[in-house]
Amino acid sequence: MKSQEIYNAWKEKKRQMDISKSFADSVMKQVYQYEQEEAKQVFNLGWLIDFISAHPLAQAGLVVAGTVVGLIRIAFVVCMFLRC
Repeated sequence: MKSQEIYNAWKEKKRQMDISKSFADSVMKQVYQYEQEEAKQVFNLGWLIDFISAHPLAQAGLVVAGTVVGLIRIAFVVCMFLRC
């Protein structure tokens, strides 16, 4: 029971924490600033990830593009080894 008493004392101490009257206003101001910075971005990577995740054809295209790039890299490495 000792641990329960310690926990209850801790909870009671945390309940008495003072929050300033302008706390909500400052939080909302930061949220607004964050949204404005997001809107300023030229290329939103989150949108691209959401798009690829939602469309199977886009996923297949990404896999094909990765495969092609991988094959080109392999061909380049083989070419470099054969020249030496």
